[in-house]
Amino acid sequence: MTQQNPTPPRKNRRKGPDWILHSLSILSVTGWVTFVIALGITHFAKPEFNSGLVRYWGIKIRDYWHPELTPQLMYLLWWCCGISLLSLLVNRARLRRAGDRMRYNVLVLLSMSAALLTYLYQVI
Repeated sequence: MTQQNPTPPRKNRRKGPDWILHSLSILSVTGWVTFVIALGITHFAKPEFNSGLVRYWGIKIRDYWHPELTPQLMYLLWWCCGISLLSLLVNRARLRRAGDRMRYNVLVLLSMSAALLTYLYQVI
């Protein structure tokens, strides 16, 4: 007869969010704030809208991306990608317990900033 020694379930020693989970939240908020700032810079850096009324009155408009704001926009978007990748890597290392969750908002931030970077590299 074999004797089975059932192992007792592991005790969850985590008593709430630690400093790593707080830093993940701060990274997420920082990434989204950086992305919103990048969207604001995009508004000012993009070419101006060429409507029929503008052509009729002969108003001069800028039909190219702003040369001073576009590099700043690219740096901000690269920072967004870096912040979201760092947050994803740290979160992936922390997914050990049943109560831990994947932060999908960081995935959305990474995909949106990468898509905007891809668009800008194609246009410029």
